[in-house]
Amino acid sequence: MSLRELLNDVSDIIFPPQCLACVEIINQPAKQVFCSTCQEKISFITDNFCPICGVPFLVCPAGTHICGNCLVNKPYYTQARAVAGFETVIMDAIHKFKYGRNVSTGNSLGLFMANFSFPDFNFSEYSLLIPVPLHIKRLRDRGFNQSLLLAKEIGEKYNLPVKFSLLKRSKFTLTQTGLNKAEREKNIKGAFVVANREKVKGENIILIDDVYTTGATVNECAKVLLKAGAQKVSVLTLSRVTQKQA
Repeated sequence: MSLRELLNDVSDIIFPPQCLACVEIINQPAKQVFCSTCQEKISFITDNFCPICGVPFLVCPAGTHICGNCLVNKPYYTQARAVAGFETVIMDAIHKFKYGRNVSTGNSLGLFMANFSFPDFNFSEYSLLIPVPLHIKRLRDRGFNQSLLLAKEIGEKYNLPVKFSLLKRSKFTLTQTGLNKAEREKNIKGAFVVANREKVKGENIILIDDVYTTGATVNECAKVLLKAGAQKVSVLTLSRVTQKQA
């Protein structure tokens, strides 16, 4: 048992863990961050999804197949996977984390994300993690990069280095909230640069972010990394906006 695990066990005895959603005491096995009642409300994405972008098919008798968007405009990244839909319990927890500036909630969500078995995803194929960066102005305002906190937990779980300084957001952009897919792509274009191309060249990279909405941001990041010499880029997010597709 590591020192961190020992300290966590002692802390759980003195301060019993509470559900991130309803703050009830969790009387469940270690590493649980939601109580069983709240966890049942989470729409986990484990099957019937596009093998490229990971969008779930909510009503689809054909099961897993490539979605129309990926057939028409294949993204730069190889795969994108998310733990769950961006709704109810997960949405509230992310808002508490990001906008309530609750770093401890972020650490718990990172653990929740790290312990999820992402379907059809092999961590052994990748060499490093890169969190989607914030512009320095937004970072100063928020005080932390939520994607970096998530990435740290995943990196520790899978023994992968987290390189938060390799990809930088060089252009301050309007918030993506409320923009459609085309507007998001235009807004984010040219916003990222690779700080050290030599450290990216030949690497298989996992991009980490909190929410996948249209994919415009992570796709732009993947494009920049591939142009800098990365061999492969995939995406993992805590949640994603879902939509009905046949």
